[in-house]
Amino acid sequence: MFFLLFFAASAFCTAQNAAFTMPDTVCAGAPVNITNVQPPSAISYNWSFCSGNASSEPDGSNIGNPGQKLNGPSYITMAKEGQDYYTFITSTGNNRIVKCFFGPSLAQFPISTTDLGSFAVPPGLMRGIQVKNDNGIWYGFIASGPNLIKLVFGSSLANSPTSQVINLGKVSMGSGLAIEKQNTDWVGFLLDVSGDRIFRLEFGTNLNNTPLSFDMGNIGQLSGPVNLVLALEKNIWYAFVCNATSSSLTRIVYGSSLLNPAPPAMSLPGITGLTQNSGISLTNDCGGVSGFVTNMVNTSNDCIIHLVFSKGLGGNVTGYRINNGGILNKPFGITEFVRQNDVLYAFIANFGSSSIIRMFLPTCMAAVPPFATGIIPPPFTYNDAGNYNVLLTVDGGAAGISSACKKIVVIPQPAVSLGPDRIVCRGQNTLLDAGTNASRYLWSTGATTRTITADTSGIYWVQAVNSSSCESSDTIQVTLKENSEAAVDTTICQGQTYYVQHALQNTGGIYHDTLQSANGCDSVVKTTLQFKECPLLIWFPNAFTPNGDGLNDFYKPVGKEITRYKLQIYNRWGAMIFESNDISIGWDGYVKGGKAEPDVYTFDAFFETWQSPGETYRESGTFTLSR
Repeated sequence: MFFLLFFAASAFCTAQNAAFTMPDTVCAGAPVNITNVQPPSAISYNWSFCSGNASSEPDGSNIGNPGQKLNGPSYITMAKEGQDYYTFITSTGNNRIVKCFFGPSLAQFPISTTDLGSFAVPPGLMRGIQVKNDNGIWYGFIASGPNLIKLVFGSSLANSPTSQVINLGKVSMGSGLAIEKQNTDWVGFLLDVSGDRIFRLEFGTNLNNTPLSFDMGNIGQLSGPVNLVLALEKNIWYAFVCNATSSSLTRIVYGSSLLNPAPPAMSLPGITGLTQNSGISLTNDCGGVSGFVTNMVNTSNDCIIHLVFSKGLGGNVTGYRINNGGILNKPFGITEFVRQNDVLYAFIANFGSSSIIRMFLPTCMAAVPPFATGIIPPPFTYNDAGNYNVLLTVDGGAAGISSACKKIVVIPQPAVSLGPDRIVCRGQNTLLDAGTNASRYLWSTGATTRTITADTSGIYWVQAVNSSSCESSDTIQVTLKENSEAAVDTTICQGQTYYVQHALQNTGGIYHDTLQSANGCDSVVKTTLQFKECPLLIWFPNAFTPNGDGLNDFYKPVGKEITRYKLQIYNRWGAMIFESNDISIGWDGYVKGGKAEPDVYTFDAFFETWQSPGETYRESGTFTLSR
């Protein structure tokens, strides 16, 4: 089968067709506006703001055997009628033509599948297929042995076609087929796989005419030619032919006219991975051509080859294998590439498993929105810095597709971050830093420095501009908090102590403590300490001898009129070793069942008396344990 990619007015030939004006550079996040779109009137305008995905690696999915009507599918082509898409497949195993209707979306499974019949084609001779529209009438052409089968669908591909058999004379086994309109005339090329030859078909100005057939012979070392693709680059026509027998590609250079009777041709050397290559398709995306070749093998890593045209279609061609994840099995034909929104689609006939593969090239998600329609698209933005392509495709009618592509450089905005909102305490300030990524700064205070000092409450903002005039900004709220103050009046008995100003105090006076309050600022506590004479109601000894003689064996105070009481005893390391809430129960000199060492110990006692209910007294001191 043949696969055609007609670049009639793509980036190769756009000077008098598609064109538009836009900036060469833009800041990230800034809107891009397009003006001066040419031509001013066309059927449709399709924009891709993040084009360039043809050079990426394709992805794919197996959509199976639609309607179970395929048996050894070989050649496949795609056609668009209005907003709807069709594929037409030659099913070699059961000698049928199968039509798949996708509706307006190539991302979905076929809505319907139709067996169009065999059209009296002998078994095994159902080969290359093309579907074209000429002046509102749809035609299909099938290569079949020495014949060309013409199908006439009329005004819609939804119709059942009529057929006509056209004998081509010297052709022995027709295979790949390509038909394209050049100026006012339709020209086709037919490969003869068994005769290793190529024939030119001249239809004249109407596809309904019976074509004249011209034998161009074996040019460019044809060897089992099975498929070809036509392309136009800078007003030069090219054909690339798949030679299945020699696993090679032939390039034919027709020059400015497909009617060139003796075009130069050559077998292209050194293309890695070609093995029984059977299908080829090219796509142009913003001035760069990519090609994909199918190999009729069932080894995953050898089924599809990515062609690279580093210097255009007339320059050196290289290739490399693509891992397809095992979904291809003896792939044969591949359709033309079609861009829908920002996705490039093509379909592959999987001969080995009687299925169809949907191949698509990944989208670029950097632009918002990624695509648009209409003569003047809405403003769009790029959130990330980088180099991008903007592609306009204009469909001016039959054989009137044109496109234009322009590059745009997106400059990063200066990175500015003032951080989270801050709290500043009275008497303090905070440094606000806009960072080093800009060349000019403007603050809400009027300052033009990189940093400022904030010591008052308010909202502060900064605008930063880099050397490319890209601007970004940030805002921060600074809140000033007051220090808090508190006053405490305390009166205790003479001989007692009170912890204030980080120490136990035993004299009256005014003391100050600085603490941190809940708002993060200082809290100043002013304590007025006073002493008074209190009646002696409790007495603590300064020693005891827990030796079991019945005398002074327990450490406890002597007191009267005590209503509430707690005693805590500590060793010299500050560890509490005894506690009692009953004034009659004292410490026996033991710690965890063992005798405590003779030493000086500390006590802390809290108690209330019946004379002063609700007022807690505290006594602290030391005593000696002797044995």
